[in-house]
Formats: sequence, structure tokens, C-alpha cells
Amino acid sequence: MDCIGFFGCAKAVLSAEAFRSLCILTGVVVAIVSVLTVRATAKRKQSADLLFNSRSDTELVQGMRCLSELHERHNANLRTYAAKDQAATDEAKMVRYVLNHWEYVSVGIQSGIYDEKMLKNASYNTVVSLFKYARPFIEAVRENNGRPTLYQEMQWLAERWEKAGPPKKKGR
Repeated sequence: MDCIGFFGCAKAVLSAEAFRSLCILTGVVVAIVSVLTVRATAKRKQSADLLFNSRSDTELVQGMRCLSELHERHNANLRTYAAKDQAATDEAKMVRYVLNHWEYVSVGIQSGIYDEKMLKNASYNTVVSLFKYARPFIEAVRENNGRPTLYQEMQWLAERWEKAGPPKKKGR
């Protein structure tokens, strides 16, 4: 190392240390950005997989259709399907399947597994309407089982999305 006097050597050592520190800091920043980018990409991929798989889940599609039909029937009381003696009916099974699906999706969103914006853009109306339709069933299941937390994550998601409003209209 070429240095002239004490201060020249000190300056050379400090600049070498500063350069090393800068290189290490740059490496850490690059690593953090890479991890965040990979994580965001993984969330979007998980969300896309969920959306595509949901479309081919015949049980989910049938359950959504069943819930909608039960809601539209004037003589149907959705609360009755929450009774223990009705639990084995096809209608009750389908409603539970749909609610459980969205309960798991909501937990996935809260855990950072799914991209909430992407799912909201694709499923806003489905989730908000589903909760409105299923609310009597959910309340009855909670009452019948003495468990006020049943389907609370699905409720959280529907209420959160409804409060925030529908996705913004794209300007085209």
C-alpha cells in the first residue's frame, strides 16, 4: 500500500474499508430486492393457480350455483340447511364446501400466500354476493354450534372488499 505519512495511510485504509462496506451494503440491498421480487411473483402465481383451479372445480361451481338458487327461491330458508338434521343434505354440503373454500382463500390472503388485489379483481362480486346470500346460513351454523368464529375469515374478506368498494374501472 502506497501511503505518505500517517494520515495518508489512514486515508487509504478508511477508503478501502468504505469501499468494502459499500460493496457489502450493495450486495445486501440486491439480495433483499431479489427476495421481495421472487415473493411477489410467487404470490401472483399462487393466485393465478387458485383462480384457474377454481374454474375447473365442479364441486365449487355447483355449490355456488346451488347457493345462488337457494337465495333466489322465495320458499327456501337457508337457515334450515344449517340445522344438524339437514347437515347431510346435498344443499348443506354444497354450501359448506363453498364457504370453506373462501374461508381458506381468506386465510391465504391474510397469511400473504395470495395476491389480494389480483383475487379481488377476479372475484369481488362473487365473494361479496356469496357472503350476503350465505349470511343466514352462517349465523344459524354459529348459533347451532355455539361457535361465533365459524366462517369469520370469509366474513372478514367479504366485508373488507365491500367496504373498499369494487375494483376500479379500467379506462379504455
